[in-house]
Amino acid sequence: MKLKKNIMIRIVYLVLLYVLYTFLLKKFNYTIKYLTTFLFLIFIFIQFIFGQLDFYVERFRLKGIFINFIIDFIFFGTFFVFLKRFNIIWVFSAVFLFQICFRAIASFKYMKKKNVLIFGSNHIKNNVQGDLISNLDYNYVGYVSNNRSRATRYLKGNYEELEKVVKENEIDMIVIVKDMRSDSFKKYLKRLFSLKTSGIKILSYDEFNESIQKKIDASKINEQWLLESNGFDILNNQSQKNAKRALDLVIAIGLLVLASPICLLAAIIIKIESKGPVIFKQTRIGENMKKFKVYKFRSMKLHDVSKAPRYAGENDDRITKFGKFMRKTRIDELPQLFCIIKGTMSFVGPRPEWDVLAKEYEKEIPYYNLRHMIKPGITGWAQVMYPYGENIEDAKRKLEYDLYYLKHQDFIMDVLVIMKTAKVVLFGKGK
Repeated sequence: MKLKKNIMIRIVYLVLLYVLYTFLLKKFNYTIKYLTTFLFLIFIFIQFIFGQLDFYVERFRLKGIFINFIIDFIFFGTFFVFLKRFNIIWVFSAVFLFQICFRAIASFKYMKKKNVLIFGSNHIKNNVQGDLISNLDYNYVGYVSNNRSRATRYLKGNYEELEKVVKENEIDMIVIVKDMRSDSFKKYLKRLFSLKTSGIKILSYDEFNESIQKKIDASKINEQWLLESNGFDILNNQSQKNAKRALDLVIAIGLLVLASPICLLAAIIIKIESKGPVIFKQTRIGENMKKFKVYKFRSMKLHDVSKAPRYAGENDDRITKFGKFMRKTRIDELPQLFCIIKGTMSFVGPRPEWDVLAKEYEKEIPYYNLRHMIKPGITGWAQVMYPYGENIEDAKRKLEYDLYYLKHQDFIMDVLVIMKTAKVVLFGKGK
């Protein structure tokens, strides 16, 4: 049923898009008929390659808008280069607007949350239940377990009633939080496999972490896992590193030029508000465990570092009034753009950790130093996905997002982080 709907939507989309495309080209007197039709076919093929012809999605995503924009920009930019006519921008704008409106309507009209059932009773500890409830793509139905000591609000039955629960609740996906290596689990393998072959999506807890929670459970990894895992291209793909470096320089230089008046005004206010230097310097751990100096606008009053708390609290009296504003809007981090130009930092990456705290985390958190295999960033996946850390437990949770970034980093993911960071800055959600 889903496939038939998706095919019908694709047909309608392609017909309407081609009609709009040919109408606009004729209106602006682009009369090279066979060439423009050929280019349209290439355009559609590229959209197919990047998944933009799949309209049966759970919700309208900003990622889809960005991909469409890049494809359209390159495509119509090619038109402009060869034909040297500026009015092609109106064709590009109209086609892009049509694509976004069509995708939004298709997504909202056919949006259907997937009904999810949890297999096991470790979901509360692992926060699987909470993440499913808050996720817009999924409808958390409940869980099955033989453990009756747990809270029974969402308990739908025991393991023997699995098929009955799946049928009654029209389950689309099962998340297994029970230890799949245990002997007690093996007797359910055939039944779960049968459900999988009937069309039910089965996810292990590790897969759930990556595909839905967008993190990697640090307690589940070891050397074997690291050797067998795909991804981590950022560690050994030189062309990807070069592209990331180029993006860093473009953003850093551009922001420095645009933000120079803000930097000057911030420096004056800091100097007037409290005694001390305008720029705060601190030793942080960088790529491959190399130490470097990070620069920030000073947001605190001068104090004895050895006697003060290591984490800044919500109402920390060391933070100045303007310092609180700078932290909310991330203005205090603008001097770090010089670190990017120097090459000690990237725009997107793990948070640069204070060397004193990094030593403690290294002892307390297994594989913590994996996050230091790449350059730290002004912003990052962990920073936009998890609130400000104030203890070792927070550092563990943020490491899980850093590991996910290490494994899945690409250009689109960096752009997504930048967009999320822009939202934080615009709405003053920093700390």
